[in-house]
This record gives sequence, structure tokens and C-alpha cells, in this order.
Amino acid sequence: MRTDVYDIEKISRGDYDIYKIYEKYEACMYLVCGSESACLIDTAYGLCDLKELTASLTSLPVFVVNTHGHIDHVLGNHYFDEVYMHPSDKEMYKEVADGFADMIGEPWVREKYGEFIKDADPLLVRFPKTMDVRDGNIIDLGGKILEVVGIPGHTPGSIMLIDREEKICFSGDSIIEHLWLFLEESLSPSKYRDNLARAVGKLRDAGVERIYNGHYAYKPLTMADCDAILSGMEKVCAGTAEGRPFSNDAGSGTEYVFGEFSALCGNENNLPEM
Repeated sequence: MRTDVYDIEKISRGDYDIYKIYEKYEACMYLVCGSESACLIDTAYGLCDLKELTASLTSLPVFVVNTHGHIDHVLGNHYFDEVYMHPSDKEMYKEVADGFADMIGEPWVREKYGEFIKDADPLLVRFPKTMDVRDGNIIDLGGKILEVVGIPGHTPGSIMLIDREEKICFSGDSIIEHLWLFLEESLSPSKYRDNLARAVGKLRDAGVERIYNGHYAYKPLTMADCDAILSGMEKVCAGTAEGRPFSNDAGSGTEYVFGEFSALCGNENNLPEM
């Protein structure tokens, strides 16, 4: 299914529907349906009415689980009443919600997203308060179970969700082709490596075969890809990885490339931690 803003692909193989919803500005959401309710994993930029969009895919009540608090994963939260997020990212989310009115008035936003926000009245937009979701929580959608796995690194409150039946993991920005660890809120490479190693163990225990992330989800990653990323991070932390300077709109630091994957680390936290 394709709309003006979203490409929608059914990715489930079992009895319950799962949809990948790819927003044109390079953010991915996932709608996981059970027999009683449906979970929307992230809300991207929310460029169109996500409540209306999800209603076109399921008649079930829909709630949101955010993999982390960054703007490109939470901006569509205001279409929903029930939203869950790890508490460590709540302050970040509050800044996004509080700054919404100012943000949509900025010239660069008007230039890039003007066609979507031309009729938006920021005074009418209300972002819901989030409820807590933590490592080890179980989300029961009715016949469909999602397991929450904490993986702090990209942000302190980053989580993933595992569907054992489908052998799928929804990894947000935590297991991804191009990992960002240079942001002010990011943890050190060594802490992320430790959390990644733990998470990979859980994925292997669950028999996960497909890993869908929050951006580069043109095809799912595999456990072999996870091993490659973990091996690369081991080299970064040991000081044996070759790095090169980078700079983008969000900051600067050192980029480490390992095969098809890369990690962007801040200059203040990229030294080996033995």
C-alpha cells in the first residue's frame, strides 16, 4: 500500500498482522496487531494523521510505544491518548512537546514540511504524557506478545521489542546500519557495547531472524549483522578501529566504519575504556 507520505508493507508471516510504515522523510514505524489491541512502535514525524492511517489498517484500539525520545520517533504521538516510553527519555520528550509550537514556525521547517503543516494550529496540538515501559516488561496484545529489552546507548532510555512468534526484533535506532553515539545524551561506546552484547544474547535466545530498525529498514538486519556491529564496537572500545572525522547538522566527532556498518562517536567519549 502506498500513500502520498507513507509506504506500507505487511511483514508478518503468522496469523496476526504486522505492518512496516515508512515515512517519506526516512523514519519507520511498525503496527503490530493482536486479537484485542494493536501497538504502534514509534510515530516518526507524524506528517499525516496517524490515527486515521492506523484505522485504515486495523479496527483494533491502538496505543504507542516509543523506542526512544528523539523527535523523529515521537512527533506523531499527539494523535494518540495512550503512549509508553522508558522514563530515562521522558525529559527529552518533554522538550520536543514543549517546543512544538516554536519548531513548526521555523523557516527550515516551513520550507521542508510546509505542505504537511500549513493548516496546523500548534495551540490545538496536545502531546500526551507518557507511561513507563522498562526492560523485561511484557506487552500482551491478545495472542500476540511483545517483550521489552532495554539497550541504553543511542539514548539512555532506548528500548527494543521482540516478537518471538514472528522471530522479529524492532530495534529503533539501537541496532542500525549507521549508529549515532555522539549526541549529548548518548552513552559512551563501551557502555553501549556492553548493552548491545546483552541484547544480542537475548535476541539469539529468542531465535530472532529479522531486525527492523527505525530508519534503514529497506531490508531487515540479521543476527550475523548484529555480530558484525558488536565486533566493530569491540574494536572501537579497544582502540584498534580506524576512525575519521565527521561533521553533520547534529554535531561532530569520529566515524568508525566496519563493513556495511558505522558508528559515529563523540570526540569526548571515543577513547578506549579498558
